[in-house]
Amino acid sequence: MGKRIPLSIVTPERPTWEGEVDALVVPAEEGQLGILPGHAPLLAHLRPGTVVIRQAGEEPRFLAVSGGFVEVFDGRVSLFAETAEMAEEIDAERARQAAEKAKAAIKHGSEEKMDSAAMAALERALARLRASEAVSRRHLPRKSVTNQNLE
Repeated sequence: MGKRIPLSIVTPERPTWEGEVDALVVPAEEGQLGILPGHAPLLAHLRPGTVVIRQAGEEPRFLAVSGGFVEVFDGRVSLFAETAEMAEEIDAERARQAAEKAKAAIKHGSEEKMDSAAMAALERALARLRASEAVSRRHLPRKSVTNQNLE
């Protein structure tokens, strides 16, 4: 096994997750950012999205974040998020309702000025839904493909 990366995920309310990982992917403002052992020092803004945590021998973990920043320094990764929820903890129905409410607020807002609070709420809700759905897809039974299925 290769080197691992110490990772801390912190929100204003509490530490959310801490451990050693083999790799992670974060939703940076510039796009998806992969971090592996030995990554160069870095400081990047996060956008609402899904963090993917990979550990050898385990299924990936998914975490919804709503912004903040990530720092890679001295072989450690610190992720400071405005909010962060492990996908297993997300109430998908509540996230769907929040997305619909935000879409309605955007639709009924003026065309000249989009409501930035509604847009931010929509981005947060969609990030939560994506993380939740990633875990749901992982637990769906997979159909085996055989010659009989193809005929």
